[in-house]
Amino acid sequence: MFDYILGLPMHALVIHAVVVLVPLSAFTAIAYVVRPGWRRLLRWPAAVGALASGVFAFVAAESGAALERRVNQARGDTTNFDLLAEHTEWGDRAKLFCLVFMVLTLVALWFARPPEEESPRGHALDVLFGTLVVLSALAALVTVVKAGHAGSAVVWDGLG
Repeated sequence: MFDYILGLPMHALVIHAVVVLVPLSAFTAIAYVVRPGWRRLLRWPAAVGALASGVFAFVAAESGAALERRVNQARGDTTNFDLLAEHTEWGDRAKLFCLVFMVLTLVALWFARPPEEESPRGHALDVLFGTLVVLSALAALVTVVKAGHAGSAVVWDGLG
């Protein structure tokens, strides 16, 4: 299921969405929680970005596992499996942190309302969920960068 799109490895296509959307979504979600005045403008972009980040990170990890099986069969003699294992570990971490980021951001969007919509739930929940969103956004961002760097090391190993 997570193998090919139009004859091309799905992983090579989906990772580009992750590399672009996770940083954009992370910074959008951080801006949403730290700048209450921007919440009306950023609510939907933050929600869509967090959801897309979680979904694409999940698909990237699953399609990466499918690609790894193919690489083991087709290019076992030319692949640096130590680098590939490092990439897989970072990719699994990125999937986890992107899913956590997605859930926490969606929950924070519910609780952290724009200033004119303040509810009796109050400021303490804004601070709690805001802190969790910032931490999860940074974790998602760092793990995506590390996974991407490790993946490019696998692809370019021995070519330069």
